[in-house]
Amino acid sequence: AVGCVLIVKEALPFFGGAASEGGAAAPQDGYLSLQATEPSARVLAGADRRDASASLREAMAAPQVASLAYATNASHRTGSARPAALSTAPGMIHAGGHTSSAPIQRWATAVTAIGGNVSAAAAAKRTSYASTGPVPWTGGEPPFIALGIVSNVMWADSFARRRWIRQTWKTYSNVGRTMHVVFIVGMLQSDLSPIPGEVEQKLRAEAAEHGDLLLLDDVPERKSPCLKTMAWFRHAVHTYSGATFIAKTDDDAFVQTIKLEANIRPFTQTPRVYIGSTLWGSFVTKTFEPCARRMGPNMCAGGMKEENCVQKGAIGPYPYAVGMLQVLSYGVAAWMVQQDAFLDFEQRATAATRPPMMTQGEDMVIGMFLYLSPWPLMPLHWGWDKLHDLCFKCTRKDQIWRPITVQTVVAHHIANEQIITEVFRNITHGSHFDPRPCDDACQQKLLPFEVTSLEDLCSRAGGSIRKVYSKCALVPK
Repeated sequence: AVGCVLIVKEALPFFGGAASEGGAAAPQDGYLSLQATEPSARVLAGADRRDASASLREAMAAPQVASLAYATNASHRTGSARPAALSTAPGMIHAGGHTSSAPIQRWATAVTAIGGNVSAAAAAKRTSYASTGPVPWTGGEPPFIALGIVSNVMWADSFARRRWIRQTWKTYSNVGRTMHVVFIVGMLQSDLSPIPGEVEQKLRAEAAEHGDLLLLDDVPERKSPCLKTMAWFRHAVHTYSGATFIAKTDDDAFVQTIKLEANIRPFTQTPRVYIGSTLWGSFVTKTFEPCARRMGPNMCAGGMKEENCVQKGAIGPYPYAVGMLQVLSYGVAAWMVQQDAFLDFEQRATAATRPPMMTQGEDMVIGMFLYLSPWPLMPLHWGWDKLHDLCFKCTRKDQIWRPITVQTVVAHHIANEQIITEVFRNITHGSHFDPRPCDDACQQKLLPFEVTSLEDLCSRAGGSIRKVYSKCALVPK
């Protein structure tokens, strides 16, 4: 992904300079601003002293919203201030160590209100996640990682896919000891009617036998696993409050859980973490529509212009961890699921049973909410040699389809039992492409991240990324 960024030499100044493309001056006092063509650009100007929550609701409803840009005052640009931290009160943000906390507090208030009014039923989900009950953790200490596997019971044979996982990578020694692995299943069809009775009966029998299924009674099964992913993060925050990290993967993925844990442990003391392998895009919340998905920030900025994302009301560009693996520190996940915007989006996406509806881009949705956080937080790009789509014979190293090597942590798009069994064997004993076996030392080896921080990202491509990625305003030049 970084290589693709370097190829693009010119960037579109969506957030560059003192004024946006629409001519709206960027605020100088550190408040959240909206950069867009008129009539939306005036809505959140820093000089506007209206209530930030109401302003942001108005901005989201405006037809020509471009994106949310973060303006920082001089004290934030000095590098001496610490980023905002999660308060002990759920859903509240405080600016720990900032010279002036008001801008971050107001920023957080605005982001919290992005979704507008939330029904009482949606708000109740903060403490009541409708399901057949939590999958209990039976280990001694709280799980280090709670990993949810979204599983679509209306697509092919999900019972077989879960069986393959139980027979292969769920047998790794840390599963059930330091890592809690749970399958997530929706119990409604796309039109919100109940799933077929025979399927429900089989699922409840499977849950009783294995004790590793979270059956979500009010979540539909759709092409996109977005609603199950959102429900999982909310459920895990409330159920596994002692976990250090909460993660998500798919039921057509193979996860080397020992490698995963070994490489996440160095981040234990990092207050806010978001990890995966990244793509870039923007998202139109009104129509649940991804826009301009690309490999890098400058490519995405160009794609946004080509696809008229600004005119559609897209938020972005921003990076997001692709759906095969998303790892969030507990505090980040807890902040996300407490936002009214999160609950409102979930409610609207559930109710939309006909187009426009949520059919793709669940990983972009999670990335969008974290992009709107008040912190200098971005997904750390691990690299496509560690998290990749599976291809046994591919030899190119500039694409996301890769063969199994000793670097592999997650392999995605596992099609059948024979393939997952072969992956299980190759990832341990070596393959024709990489014959080296992965012994205990190999499984504990730290695998480097290709993008290690926001500062690292914003310093690349000759500074052009700063012109297109608004989060770069939160780090010193």
